[in-house]
Amino acid sequence: MSESVEKQCVVPCKENPTRDWYAWNNLMPPKPDDFHIVGEAQVGNPGIVAKLFPKVPQGINPDILLMNLILVQQPGIWPQIVIWVPVRYDKILMNSTYKSVEIFCDDQKIADVKVEDVH
Repeated sequence: MSESVEKQCVVPCKENPTRDWYAWNNLMPPKPDDFHIVGEAQVGNPGIVAKLFPKVPQGINPDILLMNLILVQQPGIWPQIVIWVPVRYDKILMNSTYKSVEIFCDDQKIADVKVEDVH
């Protein structure tokens, strides 16, 4: 898909509220340890998918994970109804854990989530 088509499919997220963020470092055996964050984003139709991506650059504090929330409109004709869609990001941890996650939309921080360690 061309870059211009990808940009047309991205829906601005600054007007869309989010809720129920929860993040945890899964430190239970067996290795490897992993990290997870879940939440919900409000969107204008069921064809919009919410995704989280690590922000680039990450910042200077390795204990804080910076994430971008992106809303992507899937092709097709969708009913215009407001719904909450799930958001999730998972990754394998390499030698360290996170203490918090800051979630951004269009370079504006929309959530600050404390990370729980699960043993």
